[in-house]
Amino acid sequence: MATNDSTPELKVCLTSTATAKVFPQSSFFQERRASALPSPAEIRALNVASGHEKAESWNRPPPVIVPSLGLAVKYGADVTIAEVETQVLMRELLQGRVPVPEVFGWVQDGGQVFMYMSLVEGDTLQARFRTLSKSERQAVCMELRSMVDAWRALAQEPDTYIGSVGKRPLNDIYVTGKPKLAGPFLGADAVQKLHDACGIEISEHFPITFTHNDLCPPNIMVSRGPNPKVVAIIDWAQSGWYPSYWEYCKARQVGSTSDEFDSALQEEWHISYLPRVIDMEGDSVHHPWLYFLLANI
Repeated sequence: MATNDSTPELKVCLTSTATAKVFPQSSFFQERRASALPSPAEIRALNVASGHEKAESWNRPPPVIVPSLGLAVKYGADVTIAEVETQVLMRELLQGRVPVPEVFGWVQDGGQVFMYMSLVEGDTLQARFRTLSKSERQAVCMELRSMVDAWRALAQEPDTYIGSVGKRPLNDIYVTGKPKLAGPFLGADAVQKLHDACGIEISEHFPITFTHNDLCPPNIMVSRGPNPKVVAIIDWAQSGWYPSYWEYCKARQVGSTSDEFDSALQEEWHISYLPRVIDMEGDSVHHPWLYFLLANI
């Protein structure tokens, strides 16, 4: 792998089973950082050389960062083309309101999908949360609130449905592998169809809104230094159209096993800060949803 200056005729070598799509108008190609994106073989080799990629991480190996190209590569058997397409669409629809990493292209190779995107300079909120002051945490929450409001305001036209973008089945971790729960659910009564399929006993009416569905500190990136700003919302794999309460309920349950974000910090985030980002849902909603979650773990 090399930059454009040293190897202007860089070739991408794919296996016979690979498919690929690049976006020539993306900044990677417009800025001529290289004549082509690194191949899957090169990306795998970088991870192996770093000691990060192991046999057991085939589904979700650590992302590969190439600072010289301003490039981050997320890949694995769990990455899907649908996730790539969703991130591309969200960047387009939310430009100027929500920072979504730019996608340069994707490759499907040997049972894994590789998503090539812009490298975001910053740290996850999970990594920074412990050291942030109360006022810094509150400022980050104010930024996040406007971003959440932006994607929840997206219009679903002309058809009403619950599902991933493009009327695909839901990709929520709790319905994965359960086609009857994943839908998509179509029509004006889509929310009731979802509730019936999942056994969620909620009688109130809720509109359908676009939902990130994995809004947690590891997926929120902030700038380095004092008074951090939100520089990216990442991991749109589970996003889609859900009942409006789903965003809060899911975010309230998402946890982490990281030492830097222990159970006490997680509780502080959930109780003191998450309600500043997303409107809280009452027990009449949260308890039935929680029952559904526990039944599908």
